[in-house]
Amino acid sequence: MTVVGTFGQDPDKEQKISWRVWVVVALCALAQMQNTFISVAPAAAAYSIAGPLGGTTSERIWIIQAASVPSIATGPIMAIISDVYGRRYLVIGVWLIFCVTAVVSMTAKNMSTLIAGQALSGVAMGISGIMYSIAGEVMPSVYRAWSQTIVNVSASTASVFALIAMGAAIHNDAIDGWRWIYRFLLILNAILLVGFTVFYHPPPRTVIKSTFFEKVKTLDWIGYFLLISGLVPLLMGLAWSSDPTYGWHNAHSYGPVAVGCVGFIACLIYEWKGTSTGFLDHRLFQSGRNFPLAMLLVAVEGSLFYLINNIYPSEVNGLWAEPGSMNANARLLPFFLVIFAVAPIMSYYVTRTKDLKWPLCAGFICFAVATIGLAMSGLNGAMATAFNGVGGIGFSAPLILLMSLVQLSTPPLFIGVASALTISVRTLGGCVGYAIAMAIYGALTNDQVPANILKAVIPLGFDPINVGALIGFLSSGQGMPEGTTGQMLGAASAAMKSTQAHGYKIVWFAFLPGSIIAAIGCACLKNPRERMNWVVDAPLNTKEAGADTPLEAGDAGSTSQEKTGSV
Repeated sequence: MTVVGTFGQDPDKEQKISWRVWVVVALCALAQMQNTFISVAPAAAAYSIAGPLGGTTSERIWIIQAASVPSIATGPIMAIISDVYGRRYLVIGVWLIFCVTAVVSMTAKNMSTLIAGQALSGVAMGISGIMYSIAGEVMPSVYRAWSQTIVNVSASTASVFALIAMGAAIHNDAIDGWRWIYRFLLILNAILLVGFTVFYHPPPRTVIKSTFFEKVKTLDWIGYFLLISGLVPLLMGLAWSSDPTYGWHNAHSYGPVAVGCVGFIACLIYEWKGTSTGFLDHRLFQSGRNFPLAMLLVAVEGSLFYLINNIYPSEVNGLWAEPGSMNANARLLPFFLVIFAVAPIMSYYVTRTKDLKWPLCAGFICFAVATIGLAMSGLNGAMATAFNGVGGIGFSAPLILLMSLVQLSTPPLFIGVASALTISVRTLGGCVGYAIAMAIYGALTNDQVPANILKAVIPLGFDPINVGALIGFLSSGQGMPEGTTGQMLGAASAAMKSTQAHGYKIVWFAFLPGSIIAAIGCACLKNPRERMNWVVDAPLNTKEAGADTPLEAGDAGSTSQEKTGSV
């Protein structure tokens, strides 16, 4: 079971990398830049988007969740189909969808239209794992860390642009400035659509002589149905649980989570016992403990990333800086900027030593240090900003090296689905982790904030009946209760911030064990040194790679057809 075009390559013979390969890698890097931008920019501008469109708190969270929920389910499905039947037309079709969604979102007149555009974008965002796999498989395996570094550094560039440039656009136009998010996405999407159409012409991945309907029949429809029926309600329930309007005590939260857990468990049992060749093909696990252990590690990394991408900005805007200001956005940057310095050094080390596990271990240790520092920062914004940078060092290693490890620990034919599963598990870990974090934070602040504010302002003559309005004023700057003095406001603000800082402290400490366990898990990995050679897993030009042509490899392709079963 392998990809047509990998036969006959000499693993010890150095290969030249053609200009077409570099163009495809550059397109993959731009694609991940687009994918990161569409994740970061709307999240950072959620309040600025919802305000002009009349969005409520309950609607605002779906600006983010409407895109993330479907992407987790569609990623593995897209990947296994592209692994066996080819990637080109799927990639082109997805970027055509992206162009449509950008137009829908940037012209939206209400929240329903915008959320619909985000949801359709989420379906297309399942392509993310395939972009990682293409960037890796068209290059010699010895350069796998470098190819993933190029992709992820580009993604971090998008984060900086999303926070600074889009922040400036919204600052200059408070009503329609947010539309530049989707205008910029339309430009990126159009470039990628044209780029992949013109430059990405890979040879057939397998030789499978069958009609379209025969291919459709081989798909793992039972597995896909169970996956979607499990993940979609589970993630929707988790999203509603983080909404203060609902919380965990509302049926909107626990109902879908219960249904989703049943469906997700049924999916795993079916893929384990019901089939060996579904979208979770058993050959993904043939290289020992690396693949399942990497899935656990990436879930932990996802939860930590979601904390820094969601909890930390809440602290910045609530405790240390004016919400939405350039100062607030600047405090978010160290986490994303550090990768520009760390990633090249780390990739050079990995390529020279073929050591993936110890840099990964060091990365999670940095995550642990950052977690402790952020927990202890309290109201000290400068200290928190510094440890945000330490978290960026930890972020660099898992994001780049876990993907490389997964790709080098699975059969070349399944690099796409392995990469997509990595992205999906990472996002799932993030969604679950964020829901847990919000539950902890809510338990420590929902009742404590008004109680502590009252303790601070009642001695100053404040009427307790107006405490709700006072909290609303402190949160949004509107509707200050009549008779409230500056002294009362100062005391109330200090009490609220102190209570919130304590809640954030406990949240950070709650996730510290995850970092430590992940660091220990990294020490148990096996370095895939034997795969870090000059073999190209899916060469764009088989002759340049010294491989057999698809026709010469026909027998192996037939074997692939016989063994693949449902995909």
